[in-house]
Amino acid sequence: MIIQHPRVERDHRGGWILIFTVALCVRLVYLYEIRDFILFDHLIGDAAGYDAWGQRIAGGQWRPAEPFYQAPLYPYFMGCAYRLIGHRPDWLRVIQCVMGSASCIMVGVAARHWFGFRAGCVAGMVAALYSPAIYFDGIVQKATLTFALMSALLLLVSRTSARCAGWHGAGVGVVAALLALIRENALILLPILLIWTFVRPAAGRWKRVGTVACGAAIPFAPVVAHNVAAGGGWTLTTVQMGPNFYMGNHRGADGRYHALVPGRETYEYERIDAIRLAEGAVGRSLAPDEVSGYWFDRALDDIRAEPAAWLGLMWRKWWLVWNRYENPDTESYYVYREQSALLRGLGCIFHFGTMVPFAAAGAVMTWHRRRELALPYAIGLAIAAAISVFYVFGRYRHPLAPVVMLFAGAGLAEMWIAVAGRSFRRVAYAVAAGLAVAAIVNWPINPERELNAGMLGNLGAVLAANGRLDDAMDCFERAVEDHPDAPRLRQFLADAMSLSGRYREAIPHYRAALRLDPDWPIADFNLAFALEQCDLRQPALDHYRRALERNPADSAAQEAVNRLTRDTR
Repeated sequence: MIIQHPRVERDHRGGWILIFTVALCVRLVYLYEIRDFILFDHLIGDAAGYDAWGQRIAGGQWRPAEPFYQAPLYPYFMGCAYRLIGHRPDWLRVIQCVMGSASCIMVGVAARHWFGFRAGCVAGMVAALYSPAIYFDGIVQKATLTFALMSALLLLVSRTSARCAGWHGAGVGVVAALLALIRENALILLPILLIWTFVRPAAGRWKRVGTVACGAAIPFAPVVAHNVAAGGGWTLTTVQMGPNFYMGNHRGADGRYHALVPGRETYEYERIDAIRLAEGAVGRSLAPDEVSGYWFDRALDDIRAEPAAWLGLMWRKWWLVWNRYENPDTESYYVYREQSALLRGLGCIFHFGTMVPFAAAGAVMTWHRRRELALPYAIGLAIAAAISVFYVFGRYRHPLAPVVMLFAGAGLAEMWIAVAGRSFRRVAYAVAAGLAVAAIVNWPINPERELNAGMLGNLGAVLAANGRLDDAMDCFERAVEDHPDAPRLRQFLADAMSLSGRYREAIPHYRAALRLDPDWPIADFNLAFALEQCDLRQPALDHYRRALERNPADSAAQEAVNRLTRDTR
């Protein structure tokens, strides 16, 4: 049955309108604050890949020639938006802000259905002011859609607690499948939803299960059909699960993303490198599903070789999922926070490290109803487990946030009611649980300075590419100061110095990059060029030769070797 507090059937539209208005206002203010930030107009990493894909779709190229390697829903959403508004990533951000604001209402209404109106208002307002959600709504990334779809799923299942048939049941299946088409690990929710549908006490359980399954088949059908037609086999979503599983579970993994080939962390190279390395190891051409299978097998071999180490890795990843730190991808919440006073202010309170403790308090306050709340518990724990199986990004765990908000809203509301009713013992237990969880999730287990330095390096690279060398060098110098042992950051700083004509200052950083990683790409060539500009010809010739040994097809290195050899005779 649906559990509701007294007077829940009153018209509460005013409260939901207020939540939507607050959410939209803070998001639009945030967009205004970052409007001059260089990453607002220059997309990098996955954002650039999604943008190019969306433009192709808007131009009429609906079917790519290859099986889906990345989750396809967000690029198709972008393509439809670009078809309507033109290629305007700025307006796409506005659309995402509207979607994010609507998601706050869905979180609030779902919390109302499970915990009452007061909890719904708190959960909705927390969603409106949650600083990572504001950040994600303002970048070109699929996190906004994952948050919206998870919120919609929670709303649907909260409304269908008594029955899951007809359009409601089909809606649950459709939304769950769409979520899996944007965040593949959400596939874990489908069996949970089918089991939940089956065990409901109402009659016609097989009909309900069939309704949910048919709903899920609607979004999956065209994706599977395309993958089969493009040679990817009977793949339900994408063919990148194997490489992702390997990157998160191989010997030496630490729970965060590391590219198969260091220095090639961008979307252009991920697929190419996965195929090239797999085919090189096997010695023949591989179909896309065979490439995925190869990387699965590699990871499983490492797991079987060191099962104890892998269990330790899984525990570490589970802890990373619940940690307050937003692990960055190509773009970083913390870099954007420097550009926005609003994000800095809200981020002091409304972040993952405060939400999870309040959710723990909510779990304690509602523990007597744990059987009735089994489904939101199962959804939250399943998503967290599915993230832990691979590797952890802040945006990957973003669909977990709506579930946490439900219980955080319940915790704050129920503690208020308990204090008013002088039920202090329950509140004491909840506060104790919240404090214990706060200590765990706010423990600094991430190398935050080093990770943030990497994001400063990405920002500096964009600034340098757009001719802002002084600003770029400021970023690179800060990055190297925070992470002096990163060859990539040393290379970035040295390249910027060389472009500014500061060759002698660049040379020590090139040497440091090679000392840290003797095989670092192009460092030998760039060091040789800097040495040549300083009239240090013999050392320059030595490094040109090393660059040529590493890549015999490098015509620029060959020409430099010929020139310096001729000049030194």
